[in-house]
Order: sequence, then C-alpha cells, then structure tokens
Amino acid sequence: MSTQCHLVSAQDSQDSLSITQQAITDFRQLSVRILSAYKVQPHYIGSTEKWHLFLKKESRQAVDKEFSSIFGYKISIQGTSIENGWDLNLGVDINPDNCPEVTHYKEDKTGFSLSADTTLATRCLRR
Repeated sequence: MSTQCHLVSAQDSQDSLSITQQAITDFRQLSVRILSAYKVQPHYIGSTEKWHLFLKKESRQAVDKEFSSIFGYKISIQGTSIENGWDLNLGVDINPDNCPEVTHYKEDKTGFSLSADTTLATRCLRR
C-alpha cells in the first residue's frame, strides 16, 4: 500500500497554501512512470534545484460540509526533463486548482511537457 504526503485538510474556504522546504521533505517521491499512471493527475506547481513538485487536491462531502485534502509529490530533476516548467520560489501561495496537469509524457518516461501557455505560472502562483 502506498502512502501520500498529506499537507492539509481544509474546508472548502481554503484554496491555496504556501510550500516550505520542510513540506517538500515530506512530499512522496515518485518517478515519471508512476506519475503518468495516476488516473487523477496531480497538478505541477514548479521546480526547485532538486525537485519537480506536484499537488493533488481531493474533495469529499461529509454530512453537509465539503472537505479538501491536499497531497504533495516530488520527482527528482536528475534524469528528468521538463518542457515549459518554471522555478518555484518557496513561500509563494499556490492554488493547486489553477495549476496545470502534464500534457505529454515522453515515451521512455524520462520527462514530461506542460502547455506552452505563458500565463500558467501566474495563475498557479499567487504573488
């Protein structure tokens, strides 16, 4: 059974969070091959000098309230190429719902691509 890095549980009112170095340490490490197999794709939030980072927000209804959980994932940048990614400055607020999903995986699963839309980073990261 696999585990996920559970970052935050929140009611529907929380739609963003700030990523810290400690949070990244707790992210679950994946390979591109495993990421590509997820039915519900995590959203790319940016890259640091060591990691490509992703968040996945899951919501569920309990009685009369909706609750959201946010999970973090990381892929080593060593041996993993990315097209149209961006550098993530820690401490920036991130709204995972506004962040992109991977649009294409390399056949050999050594890299991935995001949309070439230059506004993606701005929508994903709140300044």
